[in-house]
Amino acid sequence: MCGGCICCCTADHSGRWNDVKSSIADKLRLDHEPVAILWSNTKPDGALQIKPHGFGCIMPLFAHVAMKGKTAVFDRETCGCPGARAGLGFGNGYYDAFGGAGIEFMASFFVKGKESSTNPEAYCTLVQHIPEREREKFLHGERLHRNTEKAKRFMTTDLPITDIAEKYVIFTPLSKVKPGERPVVVVFVADPLQIAGLVTLVGAIREGTDPVRVPPMAACQQIGAFVYEEAKKEHPRAVLGYTDLSARENVGTTIPANMFTFAVPFSLFEEMEDEAEDGVFDGPIWKGLVSMERDDYN
Repeated sequence: MCGGCICCCTADHSGRWNDVKSSIADKLRLDHEPVAILWSNTKPDGALQIKPHGFGCIMPLFAHVAMKGKTAVFDRETCGCPGARAGLGFGNGYYDAFGGAGIEFMASFFVKGKESSTNPEAYCTLVQHIPEREREKFLHGERLHRNTEKAKRFMTTDLPITDIAEKYVIFTPLSKVKPGERPVVVVFVADPLQIAGLVTLVGAIREGTDPVRVPPMAACQQIGAFVYEEAKKEHPRAVLGYTDLSARENVGTTIPANMFTFAVPFSLFEEMEDEAEDGVFDGPIWKGLVSMERDDYN
């Protein structure tokens, strides 16, 4: 990459995919290209989209973008759940979640469900209006927080909130970004060795010893809300994600179990592309590790 422009190359070492717009992706030998997240007022044709006011996790759609080269689009009526509304950048969806049940209901859900509710009967009644496939999880809770007070702080204070002016959030393969478009976020889906390489690459750029955030929250927030927050900083960090157990359950095998997300603001992506031109991936240690890994599969 030179002068802030995304370079184009072809991953012809394996024929995995073409028109790669990232030196990093090529040198990492990714099987699937990175995902670009864009904000737009134009809805892409033929994109995957949740039904208006439908309930569900958006990460299976992300998985189809990352693994199968599809494009997905979201707006305020098709963001799937209150957490994804915040994750995508449509404000804070927790206050009026589930018809106004809001923070109190969600705090119980984030702990131990009905056991954590101050009104278990009302909690269980509301759960009956949730799609049947999700009810067991809501009854017993996601157990992401130690207690409801901590869960409430997360929703009202700790979670970075962005309320975008644009109508749509788009997930698309990086190679499908059109001339003139600028992604907000680039998301790599990578195995442990590739994650190690990405952490090393970011560490070579950033001062200090904390170049990567690992917020233990929803997978959609790990590729959206937390990265949006980093993008506002002069020296943004990367965000390691897909540590969300519920998202992994919802996605199933579409994304291999050994993979994680590594999401970066586009400005950091540009810095990483510059560093990758003659950086860690061109040294003997990385090349040796890649050769060892290839031998392991032979």
